[in-house]
Amino acid sequence: KSLDNATHLYEQLTDAYAERSTPIVALGGGVIGDLAGFVAATYLRGVPFVQLPTTLLAQVDSSVGGKVAIDHGRLKNKIGAFYQPKLVIADIDTLKTLLAAELANGLAEVIKTAAIRSKELFAYLEQNIEKMKAFDVDTLEEIVYQCVRIKAEIVEKDERDTGLRNILNYGHTIGHAIEAVSEFRVKHGEAVAVGMV
Repeated sequence: KSLDNATHLYEQLTDAYAERSTPIVALGGGVIGDLAGFVAATYLRGVPFVQLPTTLLAQVDSSVGGKVAIDHGRLKNKIGAFYQPKLVIADIDTLKTLLAAELANGLAEVIKTAAIRSKELFAYLEQNIEKMKAFDVDTLEEIVYQCVRIKAEIVEKDERDTGLRNILNYGHTIGHAIEAVSEFRVKHGEAVAVGMV
C-alpha cells in the first residue's frame, strides 16, 4: 500500500487507455482493497470501484465503508479518501483457501463488531466458534452478513468518521501502533485483538 505501487498502477491504467468508465476490481484482502480503492478514487478523479474480498477481515470490515488509503513511510493509512465501492461481492468459498491463522486474523474484527454493537452476535460467536474454525459455510455466511449489516448501519449514519463511526476503531489505536513498531510483522487482526484487551 505505497505511493510507488499506486504510481505503477496509474501507469498500467494509462498504458491500457483506461477511461472514467473503466472499473477497477480489487480481488484480494484488505491491502489489495485499500490500494485498488485509493487508485480508483484518484485516477481521473474517480473511476468505478468493485471489491471482491477474499479474506474474512476484508469481507467483514475493510471492503465495506469506503475508506481507501495507502501507507506513507511507517504510517498506516495516512494518504487516503472516502470512496464507496459500486459493488462488494463476498464469496464465502474463498475463505476455504485461508490458513487458520488468517481466519483468526479476521476473527478479531468480527469480535470487535460484536463487542461494540451486538450482544446477539457475540453470543452466536461463542456458540459457533468451532463451526467457524471448521469453515462451516452457513456459520461463516451468518457472521459475514451480521458484521456487514452492523458496519453499514454505522457508516450510513457517519460516513466521514466524525462521530458514531469512531466506535469501529475500537482496538485500533493501540493496534495500529503495534503494527507500526513491528514494521507490520504483526498482522492487523492480532494487533487489534491486543488493542481491544
